Order: sequence, then C-alpha cells, then structure tokens
Amino acid sequence: MIFDVIDFPEYNSLRAIILYFFAFFSAIQLLYYWGFFRKMAFFKPKKQSEFYPKVSVVICAHNEYQNIKEFLPLVLEQDYPHFEVILVNDDSDDNSKFLMIDFKAKYPHFKIVNTDRSITFIRGKKFPLSIGIKTATNPIVLLTDADCYPVSKNWIKEMVVAYQNPNIEFSLGYGRYEKRKGFLNLLVRFDTVHTALQYFSAALMKIPYMGVGRNLSYTKDIFIRNKGMTSQYMIPFGDDDLFVNMHAKGKNTSIALSLDAHTVSIPPQSFVSWFRQKKRHLATGKKYRFGSKIYTGFYASSSLFFYIFFAWSIYLFKNDYFWILILSMVFIIRLVSQLLIYRKTLSKLEERGILFWVPFLDLFFAFFNPIWAFSNVIIKKNQWK
Repeated sequence: MIFDVIDFPEYNSLRAIILYFFAFFSAIQLLYYWGFFRKMAFFKPKKQSEFYPKVSVVICAHNEYQNIKEFLPLVLEQDYPHFEVILVNDDSDDNSKFLMIDFKAKYPHFKIVNTDRSITFIRGKKFPLSIGIKTATNPIVLLTDADCYPVSKNWIKEMVVAYQNPNIEFSLGYGRYEKRKGFLNLLVRFDTVHTALQYFSAALMKIPYMGVGRNLSYTKDIFIRNKGMTSQYMIPFGDDDLFVNMHAKGKNTSIALSLDAHTVSIPPQSFVSWFRQKKRHLATGKKYRFGSKIYTGFYASSSLFFYIFFAWSIYLFKNDYFWILILSMVFIIRLVSQLLIYRKTLSKLEERGILFWVPFLDLFFAFFNPIWAFSNVIIKKNQWK
C-alpha cells in the first residue's frame, strides 16, 4: 500500500502543526482569489445608454500650474451635455490663479473657488474638497486630481452609468498611473492594480470599503446628508476612502470599469514620495470599519503567512520527496489561480507589462506592507501637500 511508505508526521509534532498552518493559509488565499477577486476579474461593465444626469466635476489644486495647463482642458472638453468643472485653488502661490482666469474666459462651464489656508486650522485636502462639493450645483459629483487626466472624452458618461439605478449613490472608478521605465514605476502600478482588485471585488460582493479620489463619484445628497467630512477633519488624509468606507453600502454602490471610465495620473518620481503615499494609505486603513479591516487584514496576513509557512514546510520536509511534491502542488495551484485572476484583471484595467512580475511583486508586498504599516507607528506625520 502507498500509505505504508508515506512518512506522515505525528499529530502533535512541529512538522504537522506547520503543515496545518500552511494548509489553512493556502485555503484562505484560494478563497480570496476565487471567492472574491474572481468577481472583479470576470466583471462585465454596463453599456452606456442615453442617460445624462447633470454632473459637477470637482478638482482641488495647490501649486499645480503645469498639471492644470496640460490636463484641465481634457476635463473641460468632455463629450457630455450637462456638466460643470469646479477647480478649488487651495491657496496656491504660483501662477495657477492667472491660468485659471484664462480658462474661465474660454470655458463658461468652468468655476473657480479660492481657499485660504491661513484662516483654517484644518490640515489636508478635506476642507478645500468640501468647499468645492458644496459649491457644486448639480446632483452628481465626480472627483479627480489636478495631476490626473481622463483617457477618453467619454469619461463622465461612463462614470455616471450606474446612476440609472436610483438606489446608487457611489460610483467607484479606476485611476491608473502612467507607464514609464524603471522598477519604481512597476512597483507603483502593481500596487495600484493590487489595491483595485481588492476594493472593486469587495464592492461587487456588496461590502464596499474604499475608492480613490483620482476617480470617484457620489451624489451631492449623500455628502450633505452626512454632513460631508466634518467628522474626519482632524484626520489629514483619507479624503476619498474614509468617506466611502463610512457611507458606501452594498445596495448604494457600483463600479465603473469601462476602459473609457479610467483616469491616468503622473506617478511618484522617487521612492521617498511613494513611501509617503503608501504610509498615508496604510494609516487611513486604521480608520476603516471593523468589517473592512477584517477583509483587508485577513487577506494581507494570509498572504504573508502563506509564504512563511511554505518556506518553513519546505525546510522541515526537505528530505521527504512526497511532501515536497504535495507542498509544491499547493503552491502551484495558488500561483496559477493568481496568474489567471491577474491576467483578466490587468486586461480590464489596461495595465501592460505587469503579468510576468506578479508572483515576485506579490511576494515583495506581502513582506513590505507590514513594514510600511509598522513605520506609521513610529512616524505618524502624514498630510496632503
């Protein structure tokens, strides 16, 4: 009998315990990939119909002269019948205000709102963003950043498709980064995809927990009804995901994944700037609802422990070819699942040149995300520029 020659570890032995842990975390990882992430990977976007609610696009800017000059026309010249663009000039001291005046003369649907940082004790982007939203005259608000641009003139159309359903109050979009040369750019773009895979899948599973301010829409009514971001003013970050985390529910949230619904941003130019950006995101996660923390935390921890217990198991069974084969098969099943899900996801998000690197980058972030999170305990200063 084959079982007579298999060296099964004793029930209470270290080898058995490590095997149980590896099996447990492998199962959790497969549950996330096929139970959650499959939803986003195989999602089919809704087609745009003749539906054009009035929209207010709100952008905040502080010393963004070059980005405003280059990207604002792509927003102002959207192919959409009823929209306004509100640019909140957050106390810029460059020549932005003169550029804005020029745009105002050219585009009648462009509005300028000025804020003065010297008269408010509220740090970060939340206050100017709130002022911009309160200034909006239309029922649908669409947010992006000054260093972002829509990939298509149909961006607004595609982002508001979900509002055909009267129950929808949030539409979550995708904001990718420009593809450039270098390892940093690869890290940034994979991290963006990795995050999107999680929050889009959660929204499709009716447990939405975040969106990104580079491409996010919600109704002005839900903003006013919940007194905007007043409860979050003392937190100098999380202007996008904290509001979604507090008020987005399964029945009032949808996603916009059409290729025309994407925005593109200028990627961080240095590891230091990206490190600060990551720290802000991870610090914001500590303010999420308990259920959101379980969803994101359990995935992150299971990914980390999957690698740890795989390596530990390989070491303990290094002389047992049967268990090496079993461990390798489990690892390959998880790897193939990961690549299948990412292949579909990367295609939907129009992200190129990443698939080959997925296994290596997944391993990198499994270990380095906890380091970034721990750094927030030591260094707590995070704010919008």
